[in-house]
Amino acid sequence: MGDTNAEFMNGLPLLKPPYGHLVAIDLNRGTIKWRVPFGDTPSLRRHPALTGVALPASLGIAGAPGVLATASGLVFAAGGDLALHAVEAATGVERWRADVPRRANGTPMTYRSRAGRQFVVVATGGGEDASLVAFALQRDNTGGQP
Repeated sequence: MGDTNAEFMNGLPLLKPPYGHLVAIDLNRGTIKWRVPFGDTPSLRRHPALTGVALPASLGIAGAPGVLATASGLVFAAGGDLALHAVEAATGVERWRADVPRRANGTPMTYRSRAGRQFVVVATGGGEDASLVAFALQRDNTGGQP
């Protein structure tokens, strides 16, 4: 909690979710191609005042996500929650989500090893608790699970 600008009582947001979106813009037309709720806010889900309340599958997370578009048609995104997300660039559909040990706070990076294996890396945590978490991608380059 505390990630939203407008709070009501006891840390509950004044506005309804989603609190963050991932948005693709069609640069040829200057229009929004798709817009999807992005990330989640587990601390809000655990708030005692919301016990028994039906919440959407994705609450979104406040803050600007860092994104990395790849040639495989996937967009890797980390936006302040406890996960790295892979989203189809064409549709915005989440293909997979991988949990990370601490809050993801950086733009995902990618590199290819000398052996040709591709990796996606994201920064998590902060200060003495900071670390990089790496995921090896499948060799078939279909955008499947890491």
